[in-house]
Amino acid sequence: MSLERYPQKILIIRLSSLGDIVFLTPIFKVLRSKFPDARIDFLTKVEFQPLLQHNPFISNVLTFDSDGGFPGWRELCRELACGGYDLYIDMHNSIRSRVLGYYLRKIPHLRFLKPRLKRFLLFYFYINLFPENFTVLNEYMKVLEPLGISGDSLVPEIYLNDLATQRAEELLRERGVTKPFVVMLPVAAWKNKRYPLEKYRELAKCIYDTYTIPVVWLGGKKDHYLAELSDLNSGSNISLIGEATLEESIAVLAKSTLVIGNDTGLSYAAEAVQTPLIVILGPTSRETGAGAYSDKSRSIEQQLCCRPCSQKGDRRCYRKQQYCLENSSMEEVFRAVESVLNDIVA
Repeated sequence: MSLERYPQKILIIRLSSLGDIVFLTPIFKVLRSKFPDARIDFLTKVEFQPLLQHNPFISNVLTFDSDGGFPGWRELCRELACGGYDLYIDMHNSIRSRVLGYYLRKIPHLRFLKPRLKRFLLFYFYINLFPENFTVLNEYMKVLEPLGISGDSLVPEIYLNDLATQRAEELLRERGVTKPFVVMLPVAAWKNKRYPLEKYRELAKCIYDTYTIPVVWLGGKKDHYLAELSDLNSGSNISLIGEATLEESIAVLAKSTLVIGNDTGLSYAAEAVQTPLIVILGPTSRETGAGAYSDKSRSIEQQLCCRPCSQKGDRRCYRKQQYCLENSSMEEVFRAVESVLNDIVA
C-alpha cells in the first residue's frame, strides 16, 4: 500500500477481546511517533473503553455498544464514513470491521491477517507451521510495515486514571492491605482455561506461610463460579471479587508485587502496568496469542501432544482429565512464584 500523503486522520478498530486489546496497545506509541500531528482514533466496544481512554497517544476512543445490534453498527459506520479519515487500520478482521471497511472503501486500508489456516492445522492435525518467535504483538506490528513502522522489544502498556488509582488505594486501605501483596486472578471466560480453585487456595497459603504477605483476590460480579471463595476474608486472604471496576482492578494490579492468573485479558493487563505476571496456560499457547511477555514474568504450561487444542479454550476436552491444567502442580507454580518474589521481597 502506498499513501499519496501522510495521513492526517487515522481510524483503528479492535472491538474485542480484553486480552487482544491489551496486546494491541504498543502500536499507538509507534504510530504517534511516526505521525505526530495526526488525529489517531480508536474504535472498540464500550466495555473496553477504560483500557484506552487515558492513553496519551490516542486522540479519541470511539465506542460501540453491542446492544445496538447490526442496525446500530450500520448507523455508526455511516457516521464514521463522514469523519474525514484518510487511513483505516483494521486490527480485528471480523465481519463488523469489514462492513466498516466497505463504508470507508475510498481510503487506504491496512488489515490484520489472522493465521486461521496455521491454527486449523495445529489444532486438528498437530502440524505446527508457526515461527519460533510468533507473538500476536509481532503480527500487529507487521500490519504497520507498509507505513515504514517497525518495533522491537515492545510490551503492552495501560495508562490509568488518577481516580481509579485512588479508589484502588481506598479499597486496599479499608482492608488493611499494604505493599507487598500478591494478586490472584482465578478468572477466565472459558471453563477450560480455569486453573482449579483448590490449587489457587493451596498456592495462596504457601505464599503467606513463606513470605507472610497477603493475597488479594480479584474477579468480576459476573464470575459466578467464584462463589465458593466467599469465605476469603482473613489476614492472609482478602477478597475484592465483584467490588472493583475494570480500571480499578487494573489499578490494584499496578499496586501489587506479583500477579498470578489464568490465560485471560486481565492477567496480561498486569504486565501492561509493569507488574510481574505468572500466567497458567491450559488449552492455549503461544500460537494462540497466550503467554507472558516480560522477562520478569513466567508462563506455566505443559508440553502435551493434545495441546494447544483451540484459540480461546472453547473446545471440549476429549481426554478423561484436562491434563494441560491438572499436570501443572501447585508446587510447580510456587517455584515460579519463588523465582520472582525472592528477587523482590527481602
